[in-house]
Amino acid sequence: MSDDAQKPSKLDAQMRAALFGVIGTGVVLSLGAFAFGGPRFGIGVAIGGALAPMNLWVFAQVGEAFLSRRGNTAPWAVIATIKLALLLGGVWLILRSGIASGLSLIVGYGALPIGITVGTLFGPKPPEDLPEGDGRRTAGPGSQTSRRSFGDAPREDVLKARPADEGDPSNEP
Repeated sequence: MSDDAQKPSKLDAQMRAALFGVIGTGVVLSLGAFAFGGPRFGIGVAIGGALAPMNLWVFAQVGEAFLSRRGNTAPWAVIATIKLALLLGGVWLILRSGIASGLSLIVGYGALPIGITVGTLFGPKPPEDLPEGDGRRTAGPGSQTSRRSFGDAPREDVLKARPADEGDPSNEP
């Protein structure tokens, strides 16, 4: 077995930027909650802010395993199910015990979308062309090996009607 197959996958630069954005946002929200909402609210925001990057990291690992299709993806499906159960169960236990309010957890967990947005806007931009065999877009837009994704713009205006051929029977009224 090669050394590459045994190494754990590393997150790409964009995912690391999003992860650091989520962590930074969680810290800022927690400090603001301690300053303006008191210790109990601050603890709840800190817990929600700690759950957000952990959830993103596990989600990134599971997503990378599914997209790379290297080896058996069944263990990652189990990990994704366990992740969801632990997240929901942990939040339920926190709410049930009264350690934190639901609102404070939501404010802290809000670090996830805010941090992803910040990391995407201010982090490194993805490369235009990826190396061969990546499974994603491999060459320029007009090449034979290019794969179109959902977000790629069409090369022509698909809404403009083309003049119908007079001899085409499908155009008859």
